[in-house]
Amino acid sequence: MKLGVFGLPQSGKTAVFRVLAGRGDAAARDTHGEAQAAVVKLPDERLDFIAQVFHSKKATPAEITFIDTVALHRGRADAKRAESLTALLGDADAFALVVRCFDLAGDDPGNAAREDGESLLLELALTDLAILQRRVDRLERDLRQGKKEVAAEHELLTRCTAHLEAEGLLARLQLTAEEEKALRGFALLTMKPMLVVANVGEEDAGADVLSPGGKLAPLAAKCAELGLPAMAFCAELEAEIQELDPEEQAAFRADYGIQEPARDAFVRACFDLLDLVTFFTANENEARAWNIAAGSTALDAAGKVHTDMARGFIRAEVIAFEDLQAAGSVAECRHRGTARLEGREHPIRDGDILQIRFSV
Repeated sequence: MKLGVFGLPQSGKTAVFRVLAGRGDAAARDTHGEAQAAVVKLPDERLDFIAQVFHSKKATPAEITFIDTVALHRGRADAKRAESLTALLGDADAFALVVRCFDLAGDDPGNAAREDGESLLLELALTDLAILQRRVDRLERDLRQGKKEVAAEHELLTRCTAHLEAEGLLARLQLTAEEEKALRGFALLTMKPMLVVANVGEEDAGADVLSPGGKLAPLAAKCAELGLPAMAFCAELEAEIQELDPEEQAAFRADYGIQEPARDAFVRACFDLLDLVTFFTANENEARAWNIAAGSTALDAAGKVHTDMARGFIRAEVIAFEDLQAAGSVAECRHRGTARLEGREHPIRDGDILQIRFSV
């Protein structure tokens, strides 16, 4: 899973990135205006148990890659910035949009935060617009030269540019499966799933600021209108907590009314946003966790592990984690009938352990 972190200048975007990357308060402060990446292993207690049962030499958790992008300055969207961002994040699965919700001037912080969020979305829309407009200009030249075969693409991109000019997100534009496929090569930012992160001040850490009566209700309402999930945490405080010894962290969070580490809540929100489940493979060499879209089949899971497995797929022995935990061994699962041989269309469920049989 790959996720880009966007934000306007002074939004605390890099502080949020540090929290997600687990780098603490002292690291990654000076980025010199450059993007940076962090690969984070996702802990899963189930993996440790599976590795013990299979006597695996190592356990490999699933990973998520965070990309801290350059801050998006208002009014600077152009083709050069568009090319840079799409090259960096064209293959991203989703984006986190960091909105400044601390030290807000004026008597109405909720509306100030909403306006900041709207400005950030506008910059993303303008970036996509810069990408599409160049293609539209070329298609219009082709049409003037009598190349009627480009008319359908021109109509689609013109509809997309009009939607972006109206400050819309392309993810909310009604598109057919064929039209979505046609747009895929442009790696457009506003077609990606997005999660809004309200970066609040220390005084609001642990508070329900996004509730209907909360301090940031206008921002929450805007997110709801656009179908964007939102969460709030204080990045600077969370980064400081990460610097503490593990036994001190829980007590520190309790003092602020923080229920769980922000990174844990964020990762769970990403799984919900992308509708992901985790499956496992295991043998004596390695136990490994994999993330895959809910509704994927055993054949899809085999392809996730290795293309050869999908190409030569025969069947998969599937054990639910709860069944393995209850039985204590694969042999006992087989004895109980909870180890099942399934075909390629078997739907993968969260916690499934697969031993894939395939021909080379």
